[in-house]
Amino acid sequence: MGTMTTVTPLTNDPDIDDLKWDLRQRLKLLECTLLLNGWVRTQALTETFGISRAQASKDFAVYQTLAPGNLVYNRSRKYYEPGEHFAARLLSGRTSELLDVLGALPGADRPVVALAAAGPNVELLRPLERELDLDILRAVSAAASNGHRLRVDYQSMRRPEPRPIELSPHTLVFSGFRWHLRAFSHEHEEYRDFVLARMANAESLPDRPGAPRDADGDWFEEVVLRVGVHPELPAAQQAVIAADYGMVDGERRVSVRRALLPYLLRLMQIEPEREHPDPLIQQICLLNPEVAHRKGWD
Repeated sequence: MGTMTTVTPLTNDPDIDDLKWDLRQRLKLLECTLLLNGWVRTQALTETFGISRAQASKDFAVYQTLAPGNLVYNRSRKYYEPGEHFAARLLSGRTSELLDVLGALPGADRPVVALAAAGPNVELLRPLERELDLDILRAVSAAASNGHRLRVDYQSMRRPEPRPIELSPHTLVFSGFRWHLRAFSHEHEEYRDFVLARMANAESLPDRPGAPRDADGDWFEEVVLRVGVHPELPAAQQAVIAADYGMVDGERRVSVRRALLPYLLRLMQIEPEREHPDPLIQQICLLNPEVAHRKGWD
């Protein structure tokens, strides 16, 4: 079975509380990379934050002081692996926390942190936090990153009891509400989506090669959604909604992987089978509903 990953609360921890903000972010990325990949090198810090190799080595030393035994150096592969009794020190398992870490990585579409001294008041609403089991996340991520299989006890909503299944995972997906795993199910002999919260007792199978990611046709097929204003709204209201969504000639086109189509439809509340009859509530709708069909859900 997979090794146990525990979470040590960060509250009232003088060592972590005393860390400078920038160092804390680097160590959080270090720990997140260790969980997601199953290994980490100093390049994770040098390439992401633009620091020197010497500074990265110091960061690793600080992390080892904060979390003795969490890092074990693999001399043959020249990287660090989680220790047998790995316990997360900077991550708590909250969904938003992982999203914040992933969102902080460099990229063309990443958010910019504003450092202005003053600005408007801002309030953000978020749905109820979904907790992540870091044991499951670690095992799943290692299998996906390294191309091997995974065995989990999975509680499908179609069965009364959980059952063991063998998966070849390839991508973690956040649907806007919760985390899913895109994986080949060796029981069903097809690619499906599996909810992380319904998994238990994850066991890595490093000696069993996983199914190839490029065989997942629905993952690589792109579907174009045509989203438009509800036709029964008055003309003035249609114009407002169209401007709100940046529509051109009454519609907005969105490209999405076919495998992720159901989640985007639900997130935008335009699932054809769930549309509300009142146009004041159902202000936008799917103009090409023929593209919406469900496949590979469990």
